[in-house]
Amino acid sequence: MNQLDGRKLKISVVTPSHNRLEYLKEAVMSVSVSCLAPLDIEFEHIIHDCGSTDGTKDYFIANLPPQRIFYIKDQGDNKEATKDRQWIQATEDLRKGGKGELADHVTFIRSEHKVPPSQARNICIQKSTGQFICVLDDDDIFLQRTIHNFAHAILLNPTKKFYVSDFLRVNEHLQYMPKEDYYGWVYSSPHEMLQAIFDSCHFIQGNVCFSKKLYDEVGGYDEKVGMAEDLDLYVRFLIHGHLNVYLPMISHLHRMHTANFSIGCDRDKHHKDLTDIYGRNKDRLTSMGVKLTLSN
Repeated sequence: MNQLDGRKLKISVVTPSHNRLEYLKEAVMSVSVSCLAPLDIEFEHIIHDCGSTDGTKDYFIANLPPQRIFYIKDQGDNKEATKDRQWIQATEDLRKGGKGELADHVTFIRSEHKVPPSQARNICIQKSTGQFICVLDDDDIFLQRTIHNFAHAILLNPTKKFYVSDFLRVNEHLQYMPKEDYYGWVYSSPHEMLQAIFDSCHFIQGNVCFSKKLYDEVGGYDEKVGMAEDLDLYVRFLIHGHLNVYLPMISHLHRMHTANFSIGCDRDKHHKDLTDIYGRNKDRLTSMGVKLTLSN
């Protein structure tokens, strides 16, 4: 089934953030300078500020019109489902002279407290209007042709819902880190890819583009999950029979720094995450013949 619903293809880039304004500005810039020609496609960038205290809120409300600014009103304890949280649109234009430095494809969402990654991303996607979703961390950088290349693949594969690329690791100054590249693999079936994941031979991180229909089909990010919420989602894509299309391209620069969660993700932590993901999906995985081996 075609994923576009008769509309022009639109890709929504979603970025939750907490106290990383300077990195976030670079991430927003990297999406803003995307080069789409010659494709006739659209994109948007949804930013969710999860209780930042570093001036993130002030920066965005000073540079966006009120129709692009939303506030989340909730209980503040992250116990209620994101779908039940109240949205309030800004009414006052706080830009100087009615102009700001951010483009009109940017939407800003503000929660007044810190929100876990799974909930933060679900909130972004609730406000998205594209048929496909790309996830960009607030400290990472898109390449100018990333959206174009994902869109080109989507248009060539109108029945596919899930795309995976390569990425490069860089340090906090965006300097390339040799021997730290990530390259995707080609699999013949969802079973083969799932077994590689639970052998601890392969993983998927932020180098993805997926259809909103597929996201809805599997129930979105599991809001009970802490870390590895992204891999948990992609495992459920595979369980539902959706093997990704692999694109041999660099989608983004993954910045490694002292405040980056993935710095602390060693083998033992990764194995624990895999064990937890397997446990939540054990019935489906065992029925598919996928075993938890953690061989590496």
